[in-house]
Amino acid sequence: MPGTPSTDPATAKPPAAAARSDCFAVARQPILDRAGATIGYELLCRPVELAAQAPETATASVILHAIGDLGLPALVGRSRAFVNVTRAFLVGQRPLPLPPRRVVLELLEDQVVDGALLEATREIAAAGFPIALDDFVYDPEMEPLLSLAAYVKLDLREHDDDALERTVARLKPRGLTLIAEKVEEPEEHARCLALGFDGFQGYYYERPETWRGRAVPTAQLATLGALAATDSDVSLRELETIIRRDAGLSHRLLRFANSAEVAPRNTIQSLRQALALLGGTSVRRWALMLCLAGVPDLPHVLLEAARLRARVAEQLAPSIPGASPDRAFIVGLFSLLDAISGQSMEVLLEGLDLHPAIERALLARAGAEGALLEALLAHEHDEPLAEDAPVTGAAIDAAYAEQLRASADRRGF
Repeated sequence: MPGTPSTDPATAKPPAAAARSDCFAVARQPILDRAGATIGYELLCRPVELAAQAPETATASVILHAIGDLGLPALVGRSRAFVNVTRAFLVGQRPLPLPPRRVVLELLEDQVVDGALLEATREIAAAGFPIALDDFVYDPEMEPLLSLAAYVKLDLREHDDDALERTVARLKPRGLTLIAEKVEEPEEHARCLALGFDGFQGYYYERPETWRGRAVPTAQLATLGALAATDSDVSLRELETIIRRDAGLSHRLLRFANSAEVAPRNTIQSLRQALALLGGTSVRRWALMLCLAGVPDLPHVLLEAARLRARVAEQLAPSIPGASPDRAFIVGLFSLLDAISGQSMEVLLEGLDLHPAIERALLARAGAEGALLEALLAHEHDEPLAEDAPVTGAAIDAAYAEQLRASADRRGF
């Protein structure tokens, strides 16, 4: 059919360059309380490639995949995520696009304690983020950080018995939550219990569990990142204009909204609604975090096909009783996510808090938006439309032709 995408989602494959760069691995290890209940999970970066990552990139990668690709509810449930951070990350990434109630920022050992770090830590703690000091060894210069911390983690391999007992005795009266790290033997567990530790982490309880996945690629991140970095007054409309062009960015935005626990009771019906709930500052910081994580933009024919289908669905929806243009746009944009990412649609939609009509359309081709999607798919594959199709083939042809002309005008050809 002239004017419509010819790529078949059933046989389409991502470009060879994406074979490794869109894969990720995140590990989690539980932190338990004295009764054996889970306090939270430390999240650890597991690079798919062998090349080492800079600490700031590793932090951004963990945040990206934990929140944008997996979603915190799926990865840690209702527990908190402990995320390793460096001085450079804290100083350079404010305000953080993270939910304070769900994330503990774990400051790595051997960081330079100076005025910039203390200022950043005070600001972040005031914003509600609990601070943990990792692999802590007492030094007087750490006193300012101790006054801001909620958790202190002591590595059993870095303390002999006497040093451990002295450090616990020094810290316990401060009301800090003390966590014993690298507990590997039952005798070590018993000793830490007797010393009064509040939390426990190590191979004695559980080895890190690795979660692997394949991220939905993006094509507009470089444009979004440049906009976010250059203009602090950029409007939500400008951000939306870029994000709605890209199924990968749109999907990650909704994962972010869900992990940040800003989704309304009545579920999300449009990208504009999710952006408004998050706010422009959070969305800009989220975009810069994606860039810091080194997410590459990958040319992908299905990303363009999904964007075109979304615009056509949005254009046709007003003529269909019960259909919403906003919902129809998301249905069209996300209708190729499974083919793009290699994941099932059920997995991709899990935890997004989308309006039930959007989920029914994508999972079962049901409802007004589902019937529209079914008609678009049939027409794209040169198959007859159902007798009760909500639109005609001529209307679909006209909509595709109009959207292709509009796309050509925007690109200047």
